[in-house]
Amino acid sequence: MGCNASSSINENDPEYLEKLQNSKVEQMLMQSQQTEKNQVKLLLLGAGESGKSTVLKQMKLLHKGGFTSQERMLYSNVIWADTVGSMQTLIIQARKLGIPLKCDLPGTELNQFKKKVLAYKALDSIDASKAGGVSFLKNYVLKYSENGAAKRKMMSTGKANAGWEGAIEIEGDQEESEEVIPGLYELSGRNDIGFSKAEIAEAIQKLWQNDDGIQTCFQKNHLFQLEGSAAYYFEHAHLYAQDEYLCTDEDILKGRIKTTGITETNFLLNDTKFKILDAGGQRSERKKWIHCFQDITCALFVLAVSEYDQMLFEDERVNRMHEAIMLFESLCNSKWFANTPFILFLNKVDLLEDKLRRSPLRKYFPDYKGKTNDLEDALQYFEKLFLSLNRANKPIYVHRTCATDTESMKFVLTAITDMIIQQNLKKSGLM
Repeated sequence: MGCNASSSINENDPEYLEKLQNSKVEQMLMQSQQTEKNQVKLLLLGAGESGKSTVLKQMKLLHKGGFTSQERMLYSNVIWADTVGSMQTLIIQARKLGIPLKCDLPGTELNQFKKKVLAYKALDSIDASKAGGVSFLKNYVLKYSENGAAKRKMMSTGKANAGWEGAIEIEGDQEESEEVIPGLYELSGRNDIGFSKAEIAEAIQKLWQNDDGIQTCFQKNHLFQLEGSAAYYFEHAHLYAQDEYLCTDEDILKGRIKTTGITETNFLLNDTKFKILDAGGQRSERKKWIHCFQDITCALFVLAVSEYDQMLFEDERVNRMHEAIMLFESLCNSKWFANTPFILFLNKVDLLEDKLRRSPLRKYFPDYKGKTNDLEDALQYFEKLFLSLNRANKPIYVHRTCATDTESMKFVLTAITDMIIQQNLKKSGLM
């Protein structure tokens, strides 16, 4: 007796069910492989304060529709604290450098402004609920605490780090300090000394505009740690003093919150999924980098060319450019990135042009043969210097950038994303 082929299939047969399951798994794997072909994984690298996170902010503006109200509120709180802290730093550093200040003259109006600023506790005025919560503030304490600065000085090696590998080996399981400044969590719009934020904002702006000694000290800020956007903060202090002020795009691009851990940002562009990983650049953060090294399409290394005369925040005996050189060399020639193209951003070009006029490049890099105060010669010098570190002979694409300039960054980032998409399609055999 004959029978139909279809009637011979028993849908409850274990062998049939196993084949069906295997078929589904194979189908999922094929879909996954196709998805991976259309995915770009971009890794942002660089030393602390290089501008990596600002590049990421520009990508958010370009492809993610900008910043949320929560982010704008967070930056309003942080920038206010940075504004006060930066003016306090200038007053204190002027004394250390022997720079006379008008505000030191007793009985003057500027003297009263100075006293207000020095007595004000910036962190006490931060609204924790709007500024990322208590855990965020604990990280922020490290920046302002005198104990934190003393600890960094004590742990200083005075040597440029051997790179992320050295950071992993040397720093191992060290954790950042979680010390608490007295009164840190007594958060309100007024300090215990009775000054409103508006009064402090006025004091800051008066000192900035009318005390020549403050300006002189600012011109020597490469000798100490100062926020790169301090001048911008002082000019807008009256805005940040408003409790309900929401930061503009420019404020956020100028502002800085230290990146801790690894942040991931995703966006879709021309049917290609971009995954951007931004890893904290300071030494204590580099031990985490190795966790995101797999399957990288492209590495983007950000170099702050204007910081050739500045020292690291985490080790004030080490030149920032020397640290960046050691870091780039170890990453570029690492086995982890043997087949990974690199993009090198020569960032903060606008600040370099200004810096060259008052701080000779040859003083810090004696082998520089270009013209004094010449921006083009200085940029060519740094470009050749970093390209010479490429012993792996891998492709390195160099772009000159000012990460806070939205229009110029839009042009650069569009060109880069187009290039990466084209390369990825070729690599995947889809072109």
